[in-house]
Amino acid sequence: MTRSEEKRLLDLVKTPPRGSRIAAAKRYGVDLTLNIRRLRLTPTQRALEMEGALRLFEELRRASRSLAS
Repeated sequence: MTRSEEKRLLDLVKTPPRGSRIAAAKRYGVDLTLNIRRLRLTPTQRALEMEGALRLFEELRRASRSLAS
């Protein structure tokens, strides 16, 4: 993503068009800047983050199973 694209997205998030889905998401409380943060990452970085989240999920699942038994 270029700097100008990022600036345009940030401006859009700060002041979304009335009636747009972006405005609705913002009113609902969605942190749209997190999407921009993800777009800054390379595909490899995104995959590594997803792998880390999956490992955490698996550890939590194992821990919850051991507590249940």
